[in-house]
Amino acid sequence: MFVEDINRKINGVVKVDEDENKVLEQELNEYVITRELKRHFADFFNTYAEAFDEPTADTGVWISGFFGSGKSHFLKMLSYLLENKEVNGIRTVERFRKKFEDDPGTFMQVDRATKGETETILFNIDYEGSINKDKTAVLRVFAKVFYNHLGFFGSNLKVAMLEQYITQQGKMDEFCRLIEEKKGKPWTEVRKAFAFNGKFIKPALAEALDISEEDANNWFNDKSATELSVSQLVEDINAYVSTKPANFRLLFMVDEVGQYVGTDTDMLLNLQSLVEKIGSECRGKVWVVCTGQEAIDEIIKVRADEFSRIQARFKTRLSLSSSSVDEVIQKRILKKTPEAERTLDAVYEKESSGMRNLFSFTNAMPDIKGFSGPAQFAEDFPFVPYQFLIMQKIFVEIRKHGNAGKHFSGGERSMLSGFQEAAQKVEKQNEFALVPLFRFYDTVHSFLDGSIRNVIDRCSKAVENHDGLEPMDVDVLKLLYLIRYVNEDIPANLDNLVILMADDIRLEKVAMREKLRGSLDRLIGQNYIGRTGDTYNFLTDEEQDI
Repeated sequence: MFVEDINRKINGVVKVDEDENKVLEQELNEYVITRELKRHFADFFNTYAEAFDEPTADTGVWISGFFGSGKSHFLKMLSYLLENKEVNGIRTVERFRKKFEDDPGTFMQVDRATKGETETILFNIDYEGSINKDKTAVLRVFAKVFYNHLGFFGSNLKVAMLEQYITQQGKMDEFCRLIEEKKGKPWTEVRKAFAFNGKFIKPALAEALDISEEDANNWFNDKSATELSVSQLVEDINAYVSTKPANFRLLFMVDEVGQYVGTDTDMLLNLQSLVEKIGSECRGKVWVVCTGQEAIDEIIKVRADEFSRIQARFKTRLSLSSSSVDEVIQKRILKKTPEAERTLDAVYEKESSGMRNLFSFTNAMPDIKGFSGPAQFAEDFPFVPYQFLIMQKIFVEIRKHGNAGKHFSGGERSMLSGFQEAAQKVEKQNEFALVPLFRFYDTVHSFLDGSIRNVIDRCSKAVENHDGLEPMDVDVLKLLYLIRYVNEDIPANLDNLVILMADDIRLEKVAMREKLRGSLDRLIGQNYIGRTGDTYNFLTDEEQDI
């Protein structure tokens, strides 16, 4: 039925530091440029291209978007486009030529912007940053990744500064040769345990730089912290780009800055100073592209006066919505073969009136609905349009309320992998099958807080032990957990629960209603769920004890 193998490995969540060729090739080939993304590519490349003709200090770009909007993916694709990275013999710009077939103007800007030499430093600031954040935390992360980019040991600024000095003296090869001669290991290994290798480093330093052993000893034993200012780092960055051709560009592409900085005044000031200094000193040759869940205006709104300059520097602001996630899922996972499309068209024609009746929700939001016609049925099958919308909200709410620490918020689960795993559960069924909403529970189970998992697990054990519950009851309980935080969109009344449990477009609602009523009564009887008026709700361990 599907054009692509539904069981193929898909990298559901894009990690900006992932660099395996096979994974990259799939990401680049399957990247879906939605209508919204086309606008963002156009806005970015128009601004970026202008700086080649007219030097600018406004080289900050802020990409905002909540979970599932694809901001990390967009950042990574921008990085590979700008660098025109070659993956398995094909350059990225060539892979994107087809994707811009209907927008030659934007592709021309992309092509032009990637003609010159470009280097990108792509990283997640949360992964690279220190656990102990202070007022210079942002500066130190930028310094770390920049010196790493130059081949120095950015994790230890004292060592990085030493390497920089030795390189400026033209003695780096000699120093490395001496270290390997004395220690029997390459410098790149020795520097990781720098503090424990003094007896090899000190004589090598003295010999390579032609300084006294006392001076080498004093430097090595100096325990004072290595100070680094914004000015000094930007001076080093500017010195580096000055050694390159006139059309060279360097971009810091930083994921999750908004989450890392939060509303911490010191770190915001640190970011502002850094971006401002890079802009004024490097004049369009160095760019800083950041992502955050919130728009830059939202982050600084409490103290807008103090941070007005950061807004000016992040002049290019691209806001990604989650509205096009269904387009990505349809194209990457659910694309049908021509034969399957014909089959589904025939099914819709025969069953359309039954489906209109099936997906008539009670007191739900107007956009919670079924299929608009045969084309949407063929595109979305075996899912229903409301599921794309409601699952985005469910994922966001689970991140806020129901997950165990950072794992889920780090993005190990995504809409893409959630829909793929749910579709796999019904792949052997016929053209009338639907994916009931409870199927999505298994895609988030391992990331949920223990107080939630315990309830579901205990219910499953009660079914296994024939302790007054039936298999369907576990599925109903999973469903009630998923919609626990979206009851304003879909109230958990009996009529709506019947629709959410539908696993076939020919479902007999009256029969299902009675089965479901029995299941709900059993779950209430054993205190797994509660009831308020005509709506039902999942109870956590703590709530069951009240």
